[in-house]
Amino acid sequence: MEEYVTIAEGAKRLGVTNKRIQRAIKAGNLSARYPHPNKAEISVEDLESWHATLHVRPGETQDRLSALESQVSKLTARVATLEGQLVTGARKTPPKPDEAPPEGFTYLSDFCAQHFIPYRAAEDLFLHGIHGQKIKIGHRLYPMIGPRGRYDFWIQLHTRPDFRTCDDCPHEESGQSV
Repeated sequence: MEEYVTIAEGAKRLGVTNKRIQRAIKAGNLSARYPHPNKAEISVEDLESWHATLHVRPGETQDRLSALESQVSKLTARVATLEGQLVTGARKTPPKPDEAPPEGFTYLSDFCAQHFIPYRAAEDLFLHGIHGQKIKIGHRLYPMIGPRGRYDFWIQLHTRPDFRTCDDCPHEESGQSV
C-alpha cells in the first residue's frame, strides 16, 4: 500500500518549504489527492521522484548515464585485457639472439636490460612509440632499435620509477650508440 503524507510532512522530510510543494502541485509537477477540503496528501514515491528532478537540468541525467555507461564499458574491456595477461603470463621473456646486431642497432631486449625496464613495457610501445624495426636473424624476427629508437625509448620510459640511466642517457637522435 502506498504511503501518503501531508504537504507539511513532505516539506519537512525533503528540507524544502511548504510553499515550494504547493507551487509544484499547482504547476502540475507534483500530483496530490484531497481526502478532505483544504487538505492535500502526496504520495511519498511521487514526492521523492519530484525532489530528485529539482537539481537536474533537462537531459543531464541522460548525459550522465551515457557517460557512465561508456566509462563502465571501457573499464570492463581493460579488466578483461589485464585478466587475460594474468592468465597468459604477464612476464614475457625477451628473445635471446646469438648473433651480434647489425651496425648501429641494439636489440630491444638488451636495451631494456641495460635500463632495468621490463621487456613487455618496451615491446608494447615498439613501432608505435619507439621507432625501430624487426630484423630477421635465422628464422626469427628480433625487435631492434637504432639511434632514433634509443632516443624514443628514453623519452617514453625515463619517467618510470624502475628506469636506470646509463652513461649515454639521455640518448640523442643524432646517432649516439649504447
